[in-house]
Amino acid sequence: MLGCKPVETPMDSTKKIEVGEDITLLDKERYQIMVGWLIYLSHTRPDIGLSVNVVIQLMNNPTEEHMEAVNRILRYLKMILGIGLLYKKGGNKNVEIYSDTD
Repeated sequence: MLGCKPVETPMDSTKKIEVGEDITLLDKERYQIMVGWLIYLSHTRPDIGLSVNVVIQLMNNPTEEHMEAVNRILRYLKMILGIGLLYKKGGNKNVEIYSDTD
């Protein structure tokens, strides 16, 4: 994924991800490990929470389409490296939020 093309959103809003019964991934364990990493990462990156929730629901019988959704989340994360929540031990617990609304 180091040489992949970054994307601006973690999910494609025009594509619906469906549960597949007939086609399963060759490496179901790899899919589950990758989703596990995304679950852990979503604690510091709340912007991927919805996308990770969608791929979690597909863990029982993942297809190639589901793996593409996981890869899209990874491509999104590549685009915005260095952004996230940082939790420090004994640090300030105040949350600051900035918004630019038009």
